[in-house]
Amino acid sequence: MMSHQCVFIDNKNGAPSLPPPAPLPSIIPYNEGSIRALSRRNRVYVYRDFLLSKFPHMTSSSDAACNILDVAGGRGDLSWILHNIDGINSIIADPRIPNHKSLIKSTEFLLTHPEEAAVRAVEGVVTHQPLAKLLPRLKNNNNCNGQTHLSTPFHLRMHVDDNLVETLKRVFSSDEHLDDERMGIWDEYWQQETCRIESNKVVYGGTPSTDQSHQQKKEIGDAQKRKQQITNSRNAYDTIRSLDYIAGFHPDQATEAAIDLALFLKIPWSVVPCCIFPREFPNRQINGSRVKNHSQLIEYLCTKHEKIRKETLSFVETATAKNVVLYMLSEDYD
Repeated sequence: MMSHQCVFIDNKNGAPSLPPPAPLPSIIPYNEGSIRALSRRNRVYVYRDFLLSKFPHMTSSSDAACNILDVAGGRGDLSWILHNIDGINSIIADPRIPNHKSLIKSTEFLLTHPEEAAVRAVEGVVTHQPLAKLLPRLKNNNNCNGQTHLSTPFHLRMHVDDNLVETLKRVFSSDEHLDDERMGIWDEYWQQETCRIESNKVVYGGTPSTDQSHQQKKEIGDAQKRKQQITNSRNAYDTIRSLDYIAGFHPDQATEAAIDLALFLKIPWSVVPCCIFPREFPNRQINGSRVKNHSQLIEYLCTKHEKIRKETLSFVETATAKNVVLYMLSEDYD
């Protein structure tokens, strides 16, 4: 799931406060006028807007907390934003350990530089920063004794793949209670999955540093991140069973499995497919031909259910950042 990773780019936020930008002759569309909004990192804000517009119950105060699985969430930007800004319990599912350092640094800068934050909150200009616009919402959801407290979303350190889906099909039943046989199947899967990840620290945990002091700092940071990591087998199972929604923004190799998982659980979902990986998935076919390009991938994925919907997100598509989103609502299962 992780051999092809999106590279995130973020502007440095440590510059001194800037004067307000000169007015432009006309408002520039969000996805064309902002250097920050065009960055790979900030496309995730467009996807967040899509989620909240299509699934408004996620933030409804009248409902119980909504549990989202952020498939192949990587650094964890989407989950951190949903968790801290929208108050949604978004759980990262990824073998890699999330890294929220850049988002936290940007947030702290904006909180301590309100005038600069106000400038960056203005849409339609080249200085726009989506995080700055959401700052008031973040303050409201994380206020304690006048202070803004940021927290870390939960993390399932696992692959979302065919093995997961097939294992769940073996252990799930209408009865939430797991008997000893089914619990044994799940425990065996979870132990094997944990060993699979921990045995490959170069890919999933980073290459150890030769600098001892740097390595010690890294270990402390990793320990803090692991506080939110769900490591217990039964807790992992219960978390998956409690899911209300599955999301995947460019989830790479996990794309198809994320959809299969949602269809099996019969819960709403949305996925933004990107890379194809034809060598890793040689059995994907559409109209008798192997799936080798993005349009074929979209067509292939849409064959999984007759009511799969398709829309285009409002950012500029590139060769490595596709903007077509596939999704299903709760009523589509009726």
